[in-house]
Amino acid sequence: MKIVKLLALITVLAVALSGILVHASGTPAPQEWAFKLEKVWEVRQIGEEQLLQPAEPRVADDGTLYYHDFQRHLSYIIGGDGKLAGTFAPQGSGEGEVPFYLNCFPAGDYVVICTPDKLHFFTKQGKFVKAVPNNPFIRFPLAFKNENEFWVAPGALGDAPGGLAQVTHVNLVSGKDTTIHEFPLSNEEKKPSGGAMIVGLTPQIKMGFDRQSNRIYFGKNSDTVIYWRTADGSKVGSFSFSGTPRPVSEADKRNHFARFEIPEERVASMIGALPDRMAYYNRIQVIDGLVYVLSAESFGGTQTGQLVNVFAPDGRNIYVGRIQVEEGWHIYSNPDNLQLADRSLYAVLENDSGSKKIVKYKIALPRP
Repeated sequence: MKIVKLLALITVLAVALSGILVHASGTPAPQEWAFKLEKVWEVRQIGEEQLLQPAEPRVADDGTLYYHDFQRHLSYIIGGDGKLAGTFAPQGSGEGEVPFYLNCFPAGDYVVICTPDKLHFFTKQGKFVKAVPNNPFIRFPLAFKNENEFWVAPGALGDAPGGLAQVTHVNLVSGKDTTIHEFPLSNEEKKPSGGAMIVGLTPQIKMGFDRQSNRIYFGKNSDTVIYWRTADGSKVGSFSFSGTPRPVSEADKRNHFARFEIPEERVASMIGALPDRMAYYNRIQVIDGLVYVLSAESFGGTQTGQLVNVFAPDGRNIYVGRIQVEEGWHIYSNPDNLQLADRSLYAVLENDSGSKKIVKYKIALPRP
């Protein structure tokens, strides 16, 4: 029961916090980029049922959208036309069911649901394939190459053993785990999370995978260096940027926790475990060889947009722009509820009355 309550708390606390990232060190300032959003479709209900607590939008290579409704305890498949294509991974203990949903990851021709003790693999149509043991607190999935190869790291830097955060490549076929990078941690980064993992505030490792070049880009979101390497490790490199993380006061944290029904002693413990400044970014994505680094702009769950810096593969910060959602709506709860894809943007939005919707936009993205 205790672990279920803790995991539920972690899920609830995944809200928008981040710093402001500037341009790559020693390079010309980036050009301003206009993303020019045009709505393609929106989903406000599935059949006769309203969206209750939709989150975790994830996009496959073919444009299929997956999301989870945390109140209905069910994952949904939305086709490129915005129509329901199926459901999968209901809450339960049987085959193809999940006891407690944590996260979702596209994995080539598969989709993976992460739970407290396993990774559950499904086809893109939602048919259950297999489940493999995994502890996401020390082996949190960062990116999937396919259904058999992926990368993991500690869920929070402060929970990494021995003062080192390892990035590990996992091969389920060979059974071999290979450490590809070790991050030394500062005293601030070593502070145990205490279960209060907040997207954009808690120091974590982030990664984006480029299927075209077979490269991964990864880094500590509490640091200004992003590393890259080919999946086979034959080529490696890095680039850096400058930035000014926004400070977070104790009052900021306390005001945030006031939105949830959490005992005061637990709030005090979590406030002490959290950093006093936001991370530089909350997400790395790679599209057409360009590296998109997304940064939430404010402390709270009512963001109307996100700052996006675009890097060339050699590390030049070539563009910067802001994604602004439509008037009267904000990004629901979590900065990761905004997802880029090939010439598209997917967002889970909420208005002041509490209504939710999932929107697909056509978006202007720079060419390599």
